[in-house]
Amino acid sequence: NVKFKKKTKNVSVYESKNYKVKVKDLDIDTVGKQTVSIEGKNKKTNEKHSAEVSVKVEDTTAPVITCEDTITAEQNEAFDINRYVSLNEEGTVTVTKNVDTTNTGTVTTSIKAKDKAGNVSKKNITVNVEKNFYQRIADAALAQIGVYQDCTMLVTNSLAAVGINFHGAPAAYLSLGPLTNNPVPGDICVYQGHVALYIGNGQAVHGGWYGNQTTIYSVECNQPFIGYVHVNR
Repeated sequence: NVKFKKKTKNVSVYESKNYKVKVKDLDIDTVGKQTVSIEGKNKKTNEKHSAEVSVKVEDTTAPVITCEDTITAEQNEAFDINRYVSLNEEGTVTVTKNVDTTNTGTVTTSIKAKDKAGNVSKKNITVNVEKNFYQRIADAALAQIGVYQDCTMLVTNSLAAVGINFHGAPAAYLSLGPLTNNPVPGDICVYQGHVALYIGNGQAVHGGWYGNQTTIYSVECNQPFIGYVHVNR
């Protein structure tokens, strides 16, 4: 019935009303077998007894998983659970149900964490698969077909769908990312005096046409083309 009182260097002291016990050379932070010295003393009679014993220290505590209950992943991107999880010790992390990002939607799965000693912990999570960053820009442009506005407002409104607040002259949109020769839907088409939003297959959404209307037309138009801008995230 002794209780821990203190530790000095390599000696741990335990006491009760009548007894005092000293344990020497026990390292509870190191897993495995250890030989330790134990000395017991009757505090009333001062009678002492000592012995050397073999102690096996085991890790029986499961790792602690730190992760949000809901994770957002992008469509068609490889899902790696290690990007979203941290453990309080070394171990491996897997999911009990693979997350398919081919289609948008919600997936319910569990995180399984296993430490070196074989202890396992689990956490249920929800993964929301959303359209990727650039596709959301393209979709926002398509949603504006028929709207009466100039070309810069079309692109500005499209970028706002991913939280980018920017408005300027057509050439100013060159500052939003690098030029690319391999455009994807969501890239910005910059011309001399004009700007549009690429949607794939050689087509773009243009604002400011036919009396300021927003419409779909070829990337090749009557304005001198400068290049495709792949927006920085």
